This record gives sequence, structure tokens and C-alpha cells, in this order.
Amino acid sequence: MPFSDIVAVSGLLLTLTTFMFNLAWPTLNEALALDEYQTGPQNKKRSREKIKNAVYWRALPLTGAFAALFYVNLPAAVGIFCSSTLDLWDFDVDRTLYVMVVLALLAFALINARLTLKLLKKWRNLR
Repeated sequence: MPFSDIVAVSGLLLTLTTFMFNLAWPTLNEALALDEYQTGPQNKKRSREKIKNAVYWRALPLTGAFAALFYVNLPAAVGIFCSSTLDLWDFDVDRTLYVMVVLALLAFALINARLTLKLLKKWRNLR
């Protein structure tokens, strides 16, 4: 498979997972906006349930997807980075884009991991 095809597939997977993140964002945002210091056991139980669903059905799958895509693409990106030389006038666009896609996957994995940790902390505080 030519390298440009690998870049295209990686970009497509990044686009797909980013689209999934955009679909999940309203639920994640709603769970993050819940008040941790609610009164009444029913309100706390309802909030815990919303946060639990957001973590299990939105945050964890997205974090896993971004982390898996990053992990799968990391060896090739490291190989490109180690074998390349810095040349501002004559560089390979495909390889540069591939490394940028892998860095974007890392950024999204870290962002989703942070969101997951925030939600888990909020869920724990509602106990």
C-alpha cells in the first residue's frame, strides 16, 4: 500500500472519530455541567446515573478509540521522525501530514482522557 493511501486512511479515521466526538459532546458537556453539591438523594442518584452513562457510553469509548488509533500509527510516525531531516524548502508533504495526524490523535486522546477523569471525579464527589 502506498504511503499516501496510509495517510488518507489515517486522516479518514481521525475525521470519523472526531465526528463521533462532536456527536457525544452535548452529553459530555451536560454531565460536566451537573452540580456536584446537590441536596437530596434522588437528585444525586439521577446525576450519578447521567455521569455514569456519559463515562461508559461516551467518554471511555472515545478515549479508547483515539488512544488505539494513536498507538497503531505511532511506530510509523516515530520511524518517519527519526529518519527525516529538517529541510524547509524540500520536504515530503505526505510524511509531514502523517506525523501531524498522529499528533492530532495524541491530542484528542489526551483531551478525552482528561474529560473522562473529570467525569469520574464528579461521579465520585456525588456519592
